[in-house]
Amino acid sequence: MTLKLKLDNVPATKVSALKRKASKLGLSPENYIKQLIDEDLALDQEASSRSFAELAAPFREALDGVSERELDRLSRKKTSRRRNRD
Repeated sequence: MTLKLKLDNVPATKVSALKRKASKLGLSPENYIKQLIDEDLALDQEASSRSFAELAAPFREALDGVSERELDRLSRKKTSRRRNRD
């Protein structure tokens, strides 16, 4: 099946960024968009076929032993950095 997409409402800066990213990955813009769609649909399938506990397990394991206070501190630090960039 062939489907043509028009990017009329996408700013030129985003189209340029998409082309640069595709090139960096060694893909045509069309194949990069196809890859994004395939990955998104695969994520949807995985999310709908697994429980929240299964999906969250890697985060629980990575944060094992980190206190809530430390998580709050890291979150505030990251948020502060993001605000300073904008």
